[in-house]
Amino acid sequence: MERIDSHQHFWNYHPAKHVWMNDAMGVLKKDYGPADLQPLLESCNLQGCVAVQANQEEAENEFLLELAMQSPVLKGIVGWVDLQAANVEERLQYYTQYNLIKGFRHVLHDETDVDFMLRPAFLNGIKALHKYDYTYDVLIFPEHLPNTAQLIKNNPEQFFVMDHIAKPDIKNNGFAEWKNKLAAVAE
Repeated sequence: MERIDSHQHFWNYHPAKHVWMNDAMGVLKKDYGPADLQPLLESCNLQGCVAVQANQEEAENEFLLELAMQSPVLKGIVGWVDLQAANVEERLQYYTQYNLIKGFRHVLHDETDVDFMLRPAFLNGIKALHKYDYTYDVLIFPEHLPNTAQLIKNNPEQFFVMDHIAKPDIKNNGFAEWKNKLAAVAE
């Protein structure tokens, strides 16, 4: 049985593309690829990883697929498509040719509208994911958890993955509110 890291990022660093890297994240502001991860995987007795998009454009999918062709350490990919696009099913159908693509995600916590995930066009994209047997990675902050519970309730057949456990506010000891809201999602 293989053991894998279920969430790993790779990138060729570019400040305009990776705007989420703030000044406190200086160590991240360089290229990271599978060769950088390999020794760490070996030290933990892990045989591979799932590469998760770090940039919201379809070119990211091509980048991760290219890395996977060069390194067998990539066992799966969570990419990006515009889930609100009128042609979302066409794009998802296109990606079915790549067995390594297991799912998709959208950086919901960067959207200014906390209700973004409940927009009809976005919900249409979520429903399309299930049709093509893709997972959806939820990337949010605790304030998005109530809407996430609604999203999951409205899509009971869809497989969801909670990225970064909804990023609790560890710095400010914000566990109580996060725990209560996460419990509602878990139901």
